[in-house]
Amino acid sequence: MGMLVAPFFFYVLAIAFLGVFCSRGLESVQAGEAGFDVRQHLSSSTRYEWGKSLMAGYEDPGNVPVGCTPIHINLVARHGTRGPTKKRIKELEKLAKRLHEVAAQAGNTAPAWMRDWKSPWEGKKVGGDLLPIGEEEMYFLAQRYRNNYTEIFEDDYHPETYPIITTQVGRSSASAVAFGIGSFAGRGTLGPGKQRAFAVVSDSKGNDIHLRFHDTCMAYKQSKKYRMPAVEKLQAEVYELVAKAVKERLGLAVTAEDVSSLWLLCKNEASLLDIVDRACGLFTPEEIQLLEWADDLQMHHLKGYGETLNYRMGVPLLEDVVQSMDRAMASLKDSNSDTATEKARLRFAHAETVIPFICLLGLFLDDVDVKSIQSEEPFQAPPRPPKHRVWRGAMVAPFGANTALVLHKCSLDSGTGEEFLVQALHNEKSVSMPGCNGTHFCPIEMFKKHVVAPHLKRSFESLCTVAVEHQPPERQSWFHRLFVPFYLFRWPGKPAHAQSICQSELEL
Repeated sequence: MGMLVAPFFFYVLAIAFLGVFCSRGLESVQAGEAGFDVRQHLSSSTRYEWGKSLMAGYEDPGNVPVGCTPIHINLVARHGTRGPTKKRIKELEKLAKRLHEVAAQAGNTAPAWMRDWKSPWEGKKVGGDLLPIGEEEMYFLAQRYRNNYTEIFEDDYHPETYPIITTQVGRSSASAVAFGIGSFAGRGTLGPGKQRAFAVVSDSKGNDIHLRFHDTCMAYKQSKKYRMPAVEKLQAEVYELVAKAVKERLGLAVTAEDVSSLWLLCKNEASLLDIVDRACGLFTPEEIQLLEWADDLQMHHLKGYGETLNYRMGVPLLEDVVQSMDRAMASLKDSNSDTATEKARLRFAHAETVIPFICLLGLFLDDVDVKSIQSEEPFQAPPRPPKHRVWRGAMVAPFGANTALVLHKCSLDSGTGEEFLVQALHNEKSVSMPGCNGTHFCPIEMFKKHVVAPHLKRSFESLCTVAVEHQPPERQSWFHRLFVPFYLFRWPGKPAHAQSICQSELEL
């Protein structure tokens, strides 16, 4: 991914990759084959335990440098595993009827489960809620952070010491609560678990530029809408290719649209129900990897490195992270301070929050020069399988994905002073930031200069404000002026110049 390209070139390259895939063919191998687990290949629908397992191959930096003590954590986490959204519930209900038709056409060759399959979520009126497994993910994640960083979580709870921030979306706020329960269990007086109350705060949806910038940045919403058709066209090509292979191999008359819905069902069954031998069993490992790649391409192009605005709009979050570090360092240096010392700033949001934050830090890139990251150029799309790629949704943004920056206070060897080092963690695993010369413990000055500063050239407002162009009113004829006084009405098909362009942008 080290090569720089224009953001829309990825589509041409991807279609070329598909052609190579077609020429090689899709080998027929069972989805349960030893060494392959579909639950590790569900892109951003991957459950946290499986996404975390993909980090096992990352280099262990060893022990924290001698004389260093962790004093502060900035955590940015995605909500835990959730159920399908209302839109997806309706799609799966529609799929049930379609599968019955496909099974009837195939006769005895159709899989038995397909003939009378009903969606497990049929009839649900709400969707996207945090599931019990998602609650457990957040609870035990908090327990591990608490055990691994006892120096940070040893203080009595206070909202200024451990601020918990979330978006105004149920699954995110519920994740924040589950994490809080895990963090402060046994330190209160409530119930047999000695729980304690804690505060969870959030900004309104329309004003949240720190955790919901993907929804408050009008320029991004407009840009995403413009780029979406190219991504959808690419995915349709993938679905068509897989549909053809499934039809030839299994004799099922599935369409590209069917494959799209079956892939959705596969992801939900495998991730939420641990069912891997129904919808997922219709695809070979090669086909699953191709479907996963199509999802990862969408994530790259619309949320990640594929377009610089995708992550540059996350500058307010990056600034908030740095400011919290500055406050923590200043508080330690000022022993006479009468304010509480912040020790952890805990944020719970969405994949659209975590992914841009990861990009701002320069994580998950293959052999990229530091200057390329600092210049904020779009990067080439991840290569087609079976080629190895670092950018995988299952690892970058599974359910419960979390990226943390740990601030360490270190005594100098001379004993005459101290320094502060920043360590990046992703899914609890230490990762190096390219801007820090590959080290896992980055001096705070280097972190600010080479990781943060290159992204602060423009403010959120200058990046995200869409220019309003007011066109001059059309010259009206004497007939129009005579019979349509005060311009209260307009002929059908005429542009309504008086309508605010900003209003239409809010509807994108």
